[in-house]
Amino acid sequence: MSTCAYTTSFLGCLATLALFARYVLFADAGTVSKICFLIPALVVGCIPLLVGYNFENIFGKFYPVYRYGLYFIFIGAVILLTVTVIRDVLWLIGAKSGWFSPYSFHGHLKVDLYTLGLSLLLAAWALFEGVKVPAVKNVTIASEKISENKTIVVLSDLHIHRVLCPYKIRHIVARTNALKPDIILLAGDIIDDDTSRVADITALLKNLKAKDGIYFVTGNHEFYAGYQETVLALKELGFKFLENDGVSLGEIYLAGIPDTFTGQTYGKNADIKQAFIGARPGQYRLLMSHTPTDFKGANNFDLEIAGHTHGGQIFPFHIFTKLHNKYLSGLYPMDNNASVYVSNGAGQWGPQMRFLAPSEITVLNLVKEN
Repeated sequence: MSTCAYTTSFLGCLATLALFARYVLFADAGTVSKICFLIPALVVGCIPLLVGYNFENIFGKFYPVYRYGLYFIFIGAVILLTVTVIRDVLWLIGAKSGWFSPYSFHGHLKVDLYTLGLSLLLAAWALFEGVKVPAVKNVTIASEKISENKTIVVLSDLHIHRVLCPYKIRHIVARTNALKPDIILLAGDIIDDDTSRVADITALLKNLKAKDGIYFVTGNHEFYAGYQETVLALKELGFKFLENDGVSLGEIYLAGIPDTFTGQTYGKNADIKQAFIGARPGQYRLLMSHTPTDFKGANNFDLEIAGHTHGGQIFPFHIFTKLHNKYLSGLYPMDNNASVYVSNGAGQWGPQMRFLAPSEITVLNLVKEN
């Protein structure tokens, strides 16, 4: 069981306990009745610990339904809490302003049913956002080092696993190829399962095409799934592995490093200096780093390309993700006169759901500065 599952379960329990306190704790009910609600609330909060691949041995071919169903309940609870908090804050503001009569925070069944109904609709939308093929997001970056426009497609955080629908990967590949990219970057967390169990899905990536090649780095989930196995699987598809090294692509020098979040735990430390040792003066320097990292004092690169955060994936987890990562989503200036672009990713970890953090196929258009 990964650390992510334990962390998410802890946060989930905080959410479900908050729901218990809001709707049950102060209700006019006996202690036994309240305990009967408390136990399911804690179970729902711990769902990330109850959907691991070991449960496939129990549920067999119904495991995907089991996994998707439990995650829908889990995210539905998180969304219910979010809607409840927003509703109560708005009602308090309205009551204080005299727009309507003061609101009793308990016993309004009709209001609570409306809240539950809206939360279910938003959870269904979050499921759709998670399973759909990501939209293309264009980002234009101008530099005096570029004289010939380059189209770079970034695919990050695909999280290929055994219950992922191959349809999604197949259409991500088709949509990417339709962009006619010069370079494709696989920015980590591509494989998130035993490589033998996902070989057929992973093989769909072999159809990716780019004029100047396809390159990848490790994310934290490659280490969790098996460093050697995942790296070998992607190499066998014909992709170039970048680990503290780089490659010259005309005006561009592309470098890659191991995941800075997990790599050092497995003896794979990022070495920026080594990664750019082959760069020539005047080249536009791209750094592919799965986890967005502020390399203080480093002036080796012009643009860092990262993923990892999923843009928060499910609101309000944006808040915790932002607290843990300085950069959450999009393009940011850095202290070393460089920039970092953080992709929301084309897939997601855990629940195949997204709420207020849409997935993306990122297109970086490098153009000449006017």
